[in-house]
Amino acid sequence: MLFLGTAGAQDARPGQPIKGVIVKGGKNPGGNLLISAGGGRLFPGNTYGNENHIENGFNGNINLYVPVFKLNSSETNYVSLGLNGGAGLFGMKKEYNPEGPVYRIAGQSVPPSLKTEIDNGSRQNGFIGEVGPQANFSFSKFTLSPIVNLAYISSKESQFTAVQTSSVNGQTRSFETSKRVISKTDGLGVIPKLRLSYFPGRIGFFVEGSYLAGPNVKSSTTVFKPNGVPNSEGFYSIDQMMAGKYETVDTKNRFNALGMNVGIIFSILSKKEYSNREIADDPQSKSSSSCVCVSSPTASVQFPNVSGPSINPGGTLTIPYDPGNSTRFLRVEASPHPYNSLNTGIWASIITILTNGIPAAVSPAGNPYTHTNGQNSSGRLIPFSSLKLGVNTICINVKCPYSGTTCSIGCFTVIVEGATPQSSGNITVAPVCCTKFVVAPGNPHKEVLTGQVRFKMTGTVVNAKLKIVSAGGAVAYENFVQNGFTGCYTMPVDISVVSNTNLPVASSTVNGLPAYKYSVKFGCKELGPKLPAQVIPGIKIIE
Repeated sequence: MLFLGTAGAQDARPGQPIKGVIVKGGKNPGGNLLISAGGGRLFPGNTYGNENHIENGFNGNINLYVPVFKLNSSETNYVSLGLNGGAGLFGMKKEYNPEGPVYRIAGQSVPPSLKTEIDNGSRQNGFIGEVGPQANFSFSKFTLSPIVNLAYISSKESQFTAVQTSSVNGQTRSFETSKRVISKTDGLGVIPKLRLSYFPGRIGFFVEGSYLAGPNVKSSTTVFKPNGVPNSEGFYSIDQMMAGKYETVDTKNRFNALGMNVGIIFSILSKKEYSNREIADDPQSKSSSSCVCVSSPTASVQFPNVSGPSINPGGTLTIPYDPGNSTRFLRVEASPHPYNSLNTGIWASIITILTNGIPAAVSPAGNPYTHTNGQNSSGRLIPFSSLKLGVNTICINVKCPYSGTTCSIGCFTVIVEGATPQSSGNITVAPVCCTKFVVAPGNPHKEVLTGQVRFKMTGTVVNAKLKIVSAGGAVAYENFVQNGFTGCYTMPVDISVVSNTNLPVASSTVNGLPAYKYSVKFGCKELGPKLPAQVIPGIKIIE
């Protein structure tokens, strides 16, 4: 029995149990995108084999299954339909043992010998390309798949020759008594298959039976006939042999063969299957006959490992920029069944650590990996270099292979900060008196000096701004605008360059100085009733 009430009352601390979740698991992967590779024996049909002088052979192929839709949503028992496509090679052994004809020749000293010759290799080789519909009937860890493919079948030309050698009156004579040519074959056919697959995990195994019904195979047989008939003892004269002729007969028969294959099959999971979307609160406890999720899994993420701060699932960890981070590691710890004594042997959990939806590269190697520590956490290290700049999501999933149950322990947010941009600034400022318009007798728009000053800006600033300290210690910050003007300030005025975080910028200058100070005792003040001769509307240029 699990005591779950106390866990919810504890404060959340790194490594402490948190409320867990359970997700429907153990899905039969037979309806996923599948890649298979296999091979086996090929048995030609009787007529095809006899007429083309071939025997049993081999075949190997690679196939891809692309699911189109499922007929129901059960995790372990469902039907899916899709497309199958693939390519393969085959080779069948050539065998040529002609019984004749063999001709006895008058004057022969020994009985004639017959030798057979096979051209273009000892095997009938070919290529198959195929595509067609496939249905998958998945139940438990098995998937039964009927397949009907339209196929393109191509085989090379073969040639068989029988040569008779006779010793006549002391001379050796050779005659090509028969010749059979199997033409190169190209055409369409149909290949129905029935495959049974077994999936203990994402990698499975299959056995498959198939029937290859291909195009017609054309052949021609040429037989040597001596001139005339033999004598009463069945011998031909050498003249009859030399005057003999050849007769040719053309035939055709259909390519057909049975295939039996075994192989390995790979299930390609989709991202949504990694993320375990169907999550629901479901507290469960262990039993004596199954391995299930518990309501209080334990997990944490820590950086740097051993000495750094850590967070629970659902938390956020920010990693400030440090050049030394490149050699450090993010530590991920998990204990999926802190109270489950069955977490060993066939109940041992399989943990997968995902970084941004993809299985992470971890140390020690292996992801997914088997957790056999029972109530104790098992840890893995993720290289900092595998994290991206900005927001990263680290998730931990756990599966019990005995029951097929898959649990989501939780996810963490890890923010990696980049280097602070370098700041610089070298500018020139020119003081300009501030003015205003007033109403005076005889002059409704009289312009007068306000006693304040502003500055025209030129130069170069990168990731920085101006700090302006005016009379009384008033501090203001202004962004640099090329050929622009600052606001109006009361003298004395100190101007310097600071970073965007208001820190001093080394080697920056204002009018060639680290800090430019401007103060004119009677500057920008009205000293008489008349304005200076050089007037620009709105501003006053100091001579």
